Amino acid sequence: MSYRGNCRNLGRTAAVIQAQLPVQLPMPCGAAGRPACHLPSDYDSPFRLWPNDAVPSGLYGHPASARRATAPRGRKLSALLAALLFAASGAAQAKSITALSPSFFDVSRAIGSAVDGDTVIIPAGTATWTSQLVLNKAITLQGQTTTDSVAGTAVDKTLITYGLPTSPAVPLIRVSSLSGKSYRVSGFTFQQVSTTSNLNGCISLEGQSKTVRVDNCHFKDMPHQSVFVYVKAGVYGVADHNVMQTSHTQCFVFYNGSAGSSDIYGNAAWAAPTAWGSANFFFVEDNYMKHLSGIAGSGFATATDGTFGGRFVLRHNHIYTFTVANHGTEGTVRGTRAQEVYGNDFHNDATILAGGMRSGSVLVYNNTWDGIALGGQGWSLQAFRSEQVWPAQRFTGWQGADGSSPWDVNDTEGNVEGHAPHQYWPTTPGTWGAVSSGSSTQVVASDTNTWTSNKWKDYGIKRKSNDDMNRIMSTTNGNTVGITGVEQPPVVWKAGDQYQIHRVLVCLDQSGRGQGDLLTGTSPFINNVTKTRAWPHQVLDPVYGWNNSQVRGPVKVVSPGNTFVENRDYYNQAAAVNGVQQTGVGVGTFANRPASGKNGFDIAGITPNPPGTAYWAADVPSINKSTDKGALYVWRGGAWVLYYQPYTYPHPLTTDLAPPSNLTIVP
Repeated sequence: MSYRGNCRNLGRTAAVIQAQLPVQLPMPCGAAGRPACHLPSDYDSPFRLWPNDAVPSGLYGHPASARRATAPRGRKLSALLAALLFAASGAAQAKSITALSPSFFDVSRAIGSAVDGDTVIIPAGTATWTSQLVLNKAITLQGQTTTDSVAGTAVDKTLITYGLPTSPAVPLIRVSSLSGKSYRVSGFTFQQVSTTSNLNGCISLEGQSKTVRVDNCHFKDMPHQSVFVYVKAGVYGVADHNVMQTSHTQCFVFYNGSAGSSDIYGNAAWAAPTAWGSANFFFVEDNYMKHLSGIAGSGFATATDGTFGGRFVLRHNHIYTFTVANHGTEGTVRGTRAQEVYGNDFHNDATILAGGMRSGSVLVYNNTWDGIALGGQGWSLQAFRSEQVWPAQRFTGWQGADGSSPWDVNDTEGNVEGHAPHQYWPTTPGTWGAVSSGSSTQVVASDTNTWTSNKWKDYGIKRKSNDDMNRIMSTTNGNTVGITGVEQPPVVWKAGDQYQIHRVLVCLDQSGRGQGDLLTGTSPFINNVTKTRAWPHQVLDPVYGWNNSQVRGPVKVVSPGNTFVENRDYYNQAAAVNGVQQTGVGVGTFANRPASGKNGFDIAGITPNPPGTAYWAADVPSINKSTDKGALYVWRGGAWVLYYQPYTYPHPLTTDLAPPSNLTIVP
């Protein structure tokens, strides 16, 4: 028997299969009515039965003929194959519907005629949309634009220009997805015509589907648009072979930390395992992304951003003058949960950072940078709450990570969980020191002149009146601390303020931390285990970086933060010493893996067998026949443990499902 078409519907229930049977379109299709029809094109369907295909009795077509066709063979279908073909019969009913034009009216009308599994084809042409298109059917929306994501070119056959209201922000296409169903937007060129800066987004992927694809689209420069693609709620899938060109826009923003949950803050993602190398991410692969730096007024732009527990993989892209970034747990919502960044080639015509992570762990490897040298020292890790508190989080929210917030691991004179944070100054617990003068860069104390140089460097100073805080960067003159912050407006200290000094050890959701207790409620949250505002016992989940390079040398993971320690919270490429991976990440063949490594250390004391040094065996074959080889082994509990292998590449959604290879016809 020959296999034709895409078999993505295999295994669906009979109810779903029945729901996908063709519907009679309520339109006149005679001579007069034909021009207004959206006709299902069964002839073009990849599931169309061909003359030599055998049809099992009782499915559709002519059962008797099917029996006659199979009888001479002297064989019968196995029960498994029969069930499989019955399920596939639903897929065989999928049809193509061609819109009359790319106008919003014609596209909406064609979608209205479609059912789950169908393809709605949008013809070549140009149209201006002034309303949002909501895609709540599991269909493929297929335009005619083609892209070359290596050269960064496109043939703009289906061009949609749009100008939607900017308050509230309204994305042009909103995909409202359901778990277990597949959605695809492909072959469009988008151009916003708004002259007002906005956060609309071009496409917003929402809902709980794990099989969403955006591909072969051309996102033209939109100087007033801030985001091309939002990935929200619990959406996983892939964006591939797109061409994105911008002087301002962020290409992708990930808010997809609510998979399988009604939680809207990202708490679910932070209570779930990281699952490195799994399908539980949104993948961005084989795209061309270019920041048009030469355009007047162009500014700093990022290929990625995210919060709400977002999860993404950025791999095998061609990226021009973009950095990789995310947001942390600073405002009400939780920060980005996890990201893998590998196999990308970056090309810079301006001085930018390689990447900046404000929360979540990351595996970053096999990336290259050329052109103008990178600014900064490498791939930066930072927890902004250790430098400044967001105003809405004072007192009852996350508070600042100065060493006294219940959401962090604080120095408690021996780091005993449940003990009060140790108050370093004033030395009498519960009392407050006095400020004689201050500014946004320093605090001068009036109650002492005995502090030694840099005595309080990397500690936190908190103000009594409004719960503001800063990170201390220096100590001078016996009574003065230099401070730093990260947001505007800055904290400005003045005479008469009162202060305390504490020290934080681990910030909530900082890079290098992973799964923890579930937080519930609305802000202020509570720890669902302790039933209080309390540190959620997040396990050590280190950042590992290796094989990242630019012309002037390696690109390392670095941290200007005060709670990150190399070879504890993050690891960089390093050679073994006398057969032992003493530090960092070794790289080589599996046969040359060192005999041993070094165990990790969790300062919070809650991670069983904490992950330690690592080794990347570059020649280990993929477990899924992917073109991405390699395996990361981590030394923990006194042994090498397989920690990570990259997920299937290319992503399975980018290719048709191959016929089953293990099915036989039983005589």
